[in-house]
Amino acid sequence: MDFLLYLSPENVEIYKMISKKIRVVENAPICRKHKIYGFFDTDKQTMFICTKQIVLDGSPTEYINETLLHETVHLSQACKGNMKEIKPFGLSKSTTPLSNRRETDLISATSISGKQIYSIEREAFWMEDKPEKVRYVLQKYCF
Repeated sequence: MDFLLYLSPENVEIYKMISKKIRVVENAPICRKHKIYGFFDTDKQTMFICTKQIVLDGSPTEYINETLLHETVHLSQACKGNMKEIKPFGLSKSTTPLSNRRETDLISATSISGKQIYSIEREAFWMEDKPEKVRYVLQKYCF
């Protein structure tokens, strides 16, 4: 898997944890169909990492690490929902400010998938550069 070459050491550890719980697939057809960086499918218990798309858009090291963490947040939210649904952790918007780039990404993600996923996406965008917080929710809800 090519994306592993871009991961920071702490994100390699997170990958090792999640790969014990779910399947991780790289560059699946869903990546080309929707021009996305990643996706977590609760029903299939599969995480998709779209390495080719990320590399094409530039900054692969930054965005592959962020994508892994973002999708790991969704895995953790799914574990909270007993792998039947993705449930938000309940983080307050006032204590989880987003950068302008992440706010734009949140608007884009909710325009594709709908406003009903706003809370879960907001939490994932806030945590995607915080590996220690992602590791915490992963351990708390999935292990």
